[in-house]
Amino acid sequence: KTPWITLNGYIKDLQSTYFIQKIDSNASMNLIHNRLNFKFSISPKISGRLEIRNRIFYGDQLKIIPDFGKTINQYNGIFNLSHLWINEKSFVAHSVIDRMLLQYSDEKWDIKIGRQRINWGINNIWNPNDIFNAYNFLDFDYEERPGNDAVRIQHNFNTNSVLEFAFKPGKNKDENTAAFLYKFNQWKYDFQFLGGIFQTDYVVGAGWAGNLKEAGFKGEISYFIPKKNNLETSAAFNFSIMADQTFKNGWYISLAGLYNSNPTNIFAANGSFYNSNLSAKNLFPFRYNFYATLMKTISPIASCNLSFIYSPEKKTLILVPSYAWNVATNFDLDFTAQSFFATQTHSYKNTITEIYIRGRWSF
Repeated sequence: KTPWITLNGYIKDLQSTYFIQKIDSNASMNLIHNRLNFKFSISPKISGRLEIRNRIFYGDQLKIIPDFGKTINQYNGIFNLSHLWINEKSFVAHSVIDRMLLQYSDEKWDIKIGRQRINWGINNIWNPNDIFNAYNFLDFDYEERPGNDAVRIQHNFNTNSVLEFAFKPGKNKDENTAAFLYKFNQWKYDFQFLGGIFQTDYVVGAGWAGNLKEAGFKGEISYFIPKKNNLETSAAFNFSIMADQTFKNGWYISLAGLYNSNPTNIFAANGSFYNSNLSAKNLFPFRYNFYATLMKTISPIASCNLSFIYSPEKKTLILVPSYAWNVATNFDLDFTAQSFFATQTHSYKNTITEIYIRGRWSF
């Protein structure tokens, strides 16, 4: 028999060291990260999920980030399902329920009601089609990615196509998001088209995923049209494209680009790791953005990776090297660095570097 309730999750410890230009100006922080995933099998067609994220932060680095506790306590939902247990200058404890839903599923219908992730994105890094819950790809410690309080209805057709409708109510009418998505397969490519309302805008978009010979080839386009025209509003166009390929000798390469027609040109690296409040209209603050990653599988239990993000705006460069090691069946260890470079006052400088060591025990 399928058990009525199952539980899995993990406990992670993330040690980080942060310094600006010179390593002797460092500040450290430790994060204890626990996740509890409950799944309820109510009947063959009805199930439920409840997932809780608990985090404890402590260290000198918290003092550098203003209002750190309030920053991580902001959740994009209509229900307050988070709690800031402790909010001190160098010690913060926080819990949030980021999944809580009921699901009905059969051969033709799939209906979800509650806090969930509505993933309409295709690309690995930037997703203009992800209008419900865009995520910060620099936040590598949040693999599950954000969710929203929403209703999602999917209908599967016999022709390998799917029609979806999703609605995310906001606290006021200018925060509502509602849209249709139609997906189908043609010429060995997966295509999708979407249209609806994104907060204060109308939105239309499209995406594709397929292959160019042996390489994967994906893209997404979204166009945002303001409901009301005034001096403070303007249409926005986002386009992302990527290609990737895995080679037989254990190498993997990925290339991606993002065009943002309405850039903010404001990038605060300090604290950006923990603040994932992005939107499909503003996936990255610059007009032209480029991404590349090169990964080598050393053995079945170890791999190393070098990624970088570059924008011509102030010659902004982010280097992200990492090493992952599966120490045991349920224990992983990885090392990651994020180093930011940009032109400041007529000179090119390393603005911020952060080094992370993380251990994860899964159960």
